[in-house]
Formats: sequence, C-alpha cells, structure tokens
Amino acid sequence: MAPISLYIVEDELIIAHDLKTKLTDFGYDVLGIDTKGESAIENIANLQESNIEPDIVIMDVGLAGKMDGIEAARILTENYNCGIIFLTSMNKSEIFSKSFSLKPYAYLFKPVDIDQIRAAIEVANYQRNLEITNERIISELKKEIEHRKKVEKERNLRLQERIHAEQKVNQLLKQKHHMELDLINRELATSSIFISQKNKIIGLIKKDINRLVRNDKSITKVEIGKVLKTIDENIKFDNDWYRIKAHFEKIHPGFFDRLRKNFPQLTPNDHKLCALLRMNLNTKEISHILKITAPSTEISRIRLRKKLELPKGINLTQFICEA
Repeated sequence: MAPISLYIVEDELIIAHDLKTKLTDFGYDVLGIDTKGESAIENIANLQESNIEPDIVIMDVGLAGKMDGIEAARILTENYNCGIIFLTSMNKSEIFSKSFSLKPYAYLFKPVDIDQIRAAIEVANYQRNLEITNERIISELKKEIEHRKKVEKERNLRLQERIHAEQKVNQLLKQKHHMELDLINRELATSSIFISQKNKIIGLIKKDINRLVRNDKSITKVEIGKVLKTIDENIKFDNDWYRIKAHFEKIHPGFFDRLRKNFPQLTPNDHKLCALLRMNLNTKEISHILKITAPSTEISRIRLRKKLELPKGINLTQFICEA
C-alpha cells in the first residue's frame, strides 16, 4: 500500500520543517512545505500536472502571505481532490464559522503534539477514501442507470417500430381483405345477374317453342318435346345454387349454421330464400333465380315470416341481415 501523501502549509517555517521530519519518520510522504497560501496553490498545481496530488493538506489558518489558510483551502478543495486538516491558534468559534462550509476533516489547535496529528491524518485519510469510494460507486451507478435508460429507450423505440410495422401490415391485410370481399361481392352479384338473365332468356325460348308447337305444323311435337326437355334441365336451380352458396358463405361465414341453430323449423328452400334476401335482391330477381313467379315469391316470403314468427312492422330483409 502506498504511503499517505501530505502537503504542509505553515506560516512558521521551523515548525513546518519539524513536522515534515517527524511525519516522514512515521512513514508519511511529505510532498512539500510552504508558508504562504499563494505559493502552496501554485506548487500543488505543478504537482498535479505530473499526476501527483497530496491526499491530505495540513493547513495553518494564519499564513504569511495576503491569503489566509481558509481561502487557500477553499481554492484547493474546489480544484483538487485533497482533504484538509486545519491548524490554528485562533478563536475556535471564529474558525468554525469561517471554514465549516469547506468540510475539513479535522481542526487541531496549537500547540499540537505529533500523536494528535498522526491520529487526525489517519482518520482523515480513512474518511477521504470512503468518500472517494462512495463517489466512484455513485458515478458507476449513474452510468449504469443511464445505460439502462438508453437500452430501455432503444428497446421501446424498437417495440414502437415493430408495433407500427405490425399495424401497417394489419392495415394492408385489412385492405386486402376488403378488396377480396369486394371482388367476391362483385363475382356473386355477377353470378346472380347471369343466372337471372339466363333463366329469363331460357324462359322466353321455352315460351317461343311452345308457341311454335301450337302454330307450326311442319315441326313435329316429338322434336319440340326433346328441345323443351333439354331447356327444362338447363333451368334447374340446384347446380347454380351451389355456386351461389359457395360465394355467399365466403362473405357471410356461419350464416346457414346460425339459421339451422336458431330456426330449426326452416327448410332448405327457406335457407335459399333467406340467403337471397341477405343479398338484398328484390322479388323480381329472386323469382328469376328460383325460376318461380313473382306471386309465388311473395307467398314464400309470407310463409317465411310466419315460420320466423315475425310481428307486423318488422322488415323481413332487415331481420335476415341481422340474424
């Protein structure tokens, strides 16, 4: 362990040299002596440039120069990491009031024997080392806290970026979902219109052929019967219904399951009518798709209302849309 380094500032040069000799004999490293505060500050500054600094400065309050020991100690404690032990023969209360803010490690009143000085030096050095250790620990803790704050800030920033990215992805997925639903809706509407138009045209053809059967003698009834049979087979709803149902279930998943659970009295034909109503098709469009007359469609709607036990004033289509 390195010896405790000292610097003596004493206005009486003989006493200063005597202290240096005695303290050196006890193993302390006396870096220098001065009788004036100004020269002591200058010499300690020169030592500090060589990375040498006293652990303890033994400072006499009354010095030979213009600067007293209290002022010299104030400058030293502000600029260097050294402890102060005051020596004085002045009034105690006066010294305390002037120097207490400097937090010296000890006050020694002249005349002082060497054992008192040694005890004061050892206690002062112990306190100084504790303070230095505490300052180092506090500094390390502050650095650790700052580091953790920085890490936490960076983690929060990455988390916010990830949340923002996820929100953007969710938004894009939502847009994609809406686009897909819109496409399915358009396909469903197109299919429904196509089926409606197809059935309407086939119905007209059937009507014309029936007229030919009645009026044109050159066409045999057997041939016309075959044509009518083919047309009847093509206007059957079942095959087209499966296509509509497949599209419909993509747009309204679970619709038919809810109908079967909540209204077990409904038939498959009732389910078809409910789906067409859920698509907001009017009576004429439903009639073409189901290949029945408009009055028959109205009758089917009335029967459906009765099965659902809907009171007057409740809109059937709206009820189906909310089911």
